[in-house]
Amino acid sequence: MGTIGQFLISALIRLISLAISVVVLVGLLRRRWKVGKQFFYVKPRPTPPPILTDPQWGTHAYVDLKEQGIKLHYVEAGDRKNPLIVFVHGFPEFWFSWRHQLKHFSQKYWVVAVDMRGYGESDKPSSKSQYNTDLLIQDLRYFVLALGKKCTLVAHDWGAVLAWQLVTLHPELFTAHISLNGPHPGAYQKYIRKSFTQLRMSWYICFFQTPWIPELMLRSHDLKSLEKMFRGTKKNVLAFPDDVIEAFKYYYSQKGAFTPPINYYRNIVIGDSRKLPVSKIRVPTLVIWGTDDLALSKPLAKLSSQECESGELKFVEGASHWVQQDSPDIVNTLIQQYLDSNPSSKIE
Repeated sequence: MGTIGQFLISALIRLISLAISVVVLVGLLRRRWKVGKQFFYVKPRPTPPPILTDPQWGTHAYVDLKEQGIKLHYVEAGDRKNPLIVFVHGFPEFWFSWRHQLKHFSQKYWVVAVDMRGYGESDKPSSKSQYNTDLLIQDLRYFVLALGKKCTLVAHDWGAVLAWQLVTLHPELFTAHISLNGPHPGAYQKYIRKSFTQLRMSWYICFFQTPWIPELMLRSHDLKSLEKMFRGTKKNVLAFPDDVIEAFKYYYSQKGAFTPPINYYRNIVIGDSRKLPVSKIRVPTLVIWGTDDLALSKPLAKLSSQECESGELKFVEGASHWVQQDSPDIVNTLIQQYLDSNPSSKIE
């Protein structure tokens, strides 16, 4: 895309972002007037809730990525002699979104769930430029190298967006790749140009370009947004009981906790496809997709799987965007069946 075209798209995105932000801000102020000053109050949470320190999930550890100048936190379980599975979360999550998989797969595998840069207990650089996609991809590359063996890479949402690019650029590091409700970036950019439905569903990407208002919205009413996002329109309390919601609220109640994750979006150059992978993915890939995703259209799953030389697609009917959390038994079975059928995943 030419410079003029990119400028026009950027200008349009800024206008849309401004319009959405004005509507959101007016709504927030109206609710503040009705509810009172406690509407913008976030309860202090100085210590993690018991569910986060429960040893059933695994052991907490850190790795210092000197090449990146950053320290990442992760939770690991299982025998290090077993084949390795690395789990990478999305927005607005952290390692805890893989709790069901850590517990299940630790019986046969060495499992590791990482907090990406800016999330959970990993380092949180203050500059927006420190959340550039290229840096984020390299974080994951050096993290896998630090673990010392090839792995199966399992990723969701933003983690999946990065994983698609990582397995394209560095296939030698991976025995298999499993993507959950996170589109291949090239497939996403092609699809959103012709799908008004997906464009409408992606409104939040434009909104997140605005400074401070997204953080204000997400933190309002003691982080009520997290409860709404995870439980969804179906009010799925079974998959997301109060103690699980409180685990997410603990991290996002900390001062400035939302800004680094939102900076992932603020570094997106919408409409610029120059840096996107163009070659077919050689790493064997499974796409798992919850069909009731409110942010990503179902056709993106098929389009993403078509970017692979060897790709399989499995839908989880009725599952939300948070498919590994609200349908863990189905997801775990699909992952295990795929690993069992893929001999390379057993290479240590």
